[in-house]
Formats: sequence, structure tokens, C-alpha cells
Amino acid sequence: MGHLTHVWITQCLCPQRHCILATAGEASGRTEAEAKVKAPLVEQVADLLATRELYPWCGLCGARSGTWRYELDRTRWRTMAEAFSELKDCETEQAVARAVFGDLHRERPN
Repeated sequence: MGHLTHVWITQCLCPQRHCILATAGEASGRTEAEAKVKAPLVEQVADLLATRELYPWCGLCGARSGTWRYELDRTRWRTMAEAFSELKDCETEQAVARAVFGDLHRERPN
């Protein structure tokens, strides 16, 4: 019998745990998830920083990209289809937080 798959999520986080970017995918264990879910996100963030499509600081607290780290964890879901609705809700919440609070660290009181 083959290994059961789960949905794994990788988040690129600043030291205050604000999520810079995240991705999810199906894998049958941590080793496969490292290759299929985490490694592509690490590469994507590096590419986005290199092309200046991603600011090299956290939009909420200003932490520089050199302090960011990646966390990989298994979720309770078995398939992306099962996870889709809830992950989409999380993405929407993050977009609202970014729109409301993004770059607040740059504000200066009068």
C-alpha cells in the first residue's frame, strides 16, 4: 500500500511571523513536501526579490528579507480539492490585512 498524501503548506515568514508568501501542495511525506512544496517557494521568493517584484522587507513590520525563514507543516487535508475553500478564505483574509495594514511601519506620527 502506498503512502497516504496530505496537503502540506510552506510559509515564508518574517521574525514576527507575518506571512510574506505561502504555497500548498500534496505530498506523501516530509521529504517529498520539501522538494515539491518548500523548495519551489524558496526559489520563487528568491526570483521575486531578484527581479524586484517583491519588496525586500515585510509590509507589516519592515523586517528585511535576510531575516525571513520558511516553515513547512502538514495540514489535516488529504487533497488540494478538500483544502481549496479554506485556503482561499485564508488568502482573502491576508489580502484584506495587507490592504488595511500594509506598510504601516513606514508611517510616522505627527
